[in-house]
Amino acid sequence: MSTRIKGISLYKNILRAHARYLPHEMKQLGDAYVKAEFRLHTKAQPEQLEGFFAEWDKYLIHVERTGREKQLVDAALIDAAPQQQQHGSNANQTINRKKGFGQDVSGEVPFNDEQKEQLQKLREEAINAAKK
Repeated sequence: MSTRIKGISLYKNILRAHARYLPHEMKQLGDAYVKAEFRLHTKAQPEQLEGFFAEWDKYLIHVERTGREKQLVDAALIDAAPQQQQHGSNANQTINRKKGFGQDVSGEVPFNDEQKEQLQKLREEAINAAKK
């Protein structure tokens, strides 16, 4: 698949996932952020695009998985608190699944300065979007 087609397909899939799984305010913010990021990378080198697409693929999987789990919990098809497993990475995956959109993770996850700055910008954009 060509890089251009892969990028367009990934972009559309992310927007569809936002429409299906995110609350309206988060969808607006997420759509704007995705649009800006993909526009910034329209002229990126192919080796840069590999990493870019890989990270957005991970994001898409996360949005879909979290959204589906929330739908199942809302429909009472699964318990809200998955059982803790004591097996290395499985335990970490279970803990990560408990974290949903909009939850405060600042005390739990070590962020570098760039990540903290980006989170602050996103927070400010979310507050401004809510005011409109």
